[in-house]
Amino acid sequence: MEEKLRKYHRETGTRELRSLLEEKLRRVPPTMEYVRNLILDAKLLFRILSDEEFDLKEEARKDFIAALLYFIEDRDSIRDRIPFLGYWDDYKLIRYVKNKHREEIERYFSEVRHFIANYF
Repeated sequence: MEEKLRKYHRETGTRELRSLLEEKLRRVPPTMEYVRNLILDAKLLFRILSDEEFDLKEEARKDFIAALLYFIEDRDSIRDRIPFLGYWDDYKLIRYVKNKHREEIERYFSEVRHFIANYF
């Protein structure tokens, strides 16, 4: 998983990332439970990443961006257009990043007063 993340480590502005993510989410059909969880997890990572009030650790910031860019890319390990399986690799990578940075995510929830689950 770390190798996949490293391939997508690059500086990307929040506005650009948001635009790309919103476009991707419009194309993702929330058909299976894991795909619905993927959508929620991607939104969560972006929410934490874009919160200017929260001092996200640099390693987590890089990994959040990389995981989101991987999700946005249609031609990753398993092409997104493959029925039932196309988003499985995206789901696994985003889950990996969530588990890797669990403490940062928990810190975010403990510091944020009002958290709304569906951010855009």
